[in-house]
Amino acid sequence: MKFGIMNLFPVSEGGSDHQTLRETLEEIELADTLGYDSVWLAEHHFSSYGIQGNPLSFGMAVAERTKRITIGTAVLVIPLHDPIRLAEDIAALDVLSGGRVAIGVGRGYNPREFAGFRVPLSESKERYRETLEVVRLALTEENWSYQGEFFQFENITTYPRPFTPGGPTILQGTTSPESFAERGAIGEPIITSPNFTPLALMKKNFAVYRSAMTENGFDISTYDLPFMQQVWCGDGEEGLREAATAAFTYYKSVGKVIPGSEEAMEQEKKYYESVAKNIELLTLEQTLTHGGNFGSAQQVIDTIELLREQLGINHYIGWLRIPSLERKAALKSMEMFATEVIPHFRKQDEQDAARPGAPAGAVVG
Repeated sequence: MKFGIMNLFPVSEGGSDHQTLRETLEEIELADTLGYDSVWLAEHHFSSYGIQGNPLSFGMAVAERTKRITIGTAVLVIPLHDPIRLAEDIAALDVLSGGRVAIGVGRGYNPREFAGFRVPLSESKERYRETLEVVRLALTEENWSYQGEFFQFENITTYPRPFTPGGPTILQGTTSPESFAERGAIGEPIITSPNFTPLALMKKNFAVYRSAMTENGFDISTYDLPFMQQVWCGDGEEGLREAATAAFTYYKSVGKVIPGSEEAMEQEKKYYESVAKNIELLTLEQTLTHGGNFGSAQQVIDTIELLREQLGINHYIGWLRIPSLERKAALKSMEMFATEVIPHFRKQDEQDAARPGAPAGAVVG
């Protein structure tokens, strides 16, 4: 089991952009020291909800200040990017970090971001597909051409060449049952953060993915299966309520950036309407019980054990720096998670590995 942390880069009330970026960098250095396996950087634009527009450039600073932690993106909104520059930046980060990179990509959803980059939201699906195809070509081939609707290239080689042969692992942000099936069928690594999705539905989605992988000849035991959710690890009812309140405030803020049904693509209207309704009806108690993993070290362990048993996940990514949660409390939670939760699973992994006939660990990601 691997463990990571997630960073959204929100500016808290009374805070500053400078403070957010500097403190996030310090927190990632701490995570590297504490033994976390990965850090995941989000991309957002035009809102204090998340102020990091280029996770790859921030990742360069992370690479220079850390020694072992994998630097991931969750996720790059690739329809907003030029694919050539994107491939160059991914390769440069891969080189500077010595191959400590995992690239999560997604299609995006926010009309304001698409409008700001003068990209029609209606084109996002095809732009996503073409951008991903071009990036993969650029990272894997030294001389290539491409003819698509949006991009055309002849005899291109990008530099620097990636440190990792073929480039870093690319994981696709996945939410719908159809996407789990489609990506499993072609052996695509995935990353997901299904807040408030019932465990039964998550179990079904992961089972669909696993079945599609197996049926098409892919060995899922060699893949990372990452899963993200908000986490608070600590003692005492007061701290627990503070963490849940911070998470509740965050979820309410999400409702402000979700596109209204009139702005969404036709086929996504029902989805956005459902998400907006769920957020509107959300209560603090529901956040505490279903909005993340909040509680004592043992309670957090029990939840991760359940997720591993029910979903088969092997890379747990915690949003330990919950937006609006007091920083000192978040850092204390991060340290307790590292000293009490991670060692529990490390010991368990060692015991499993020592058993005769134990399967090899995941190697992708």
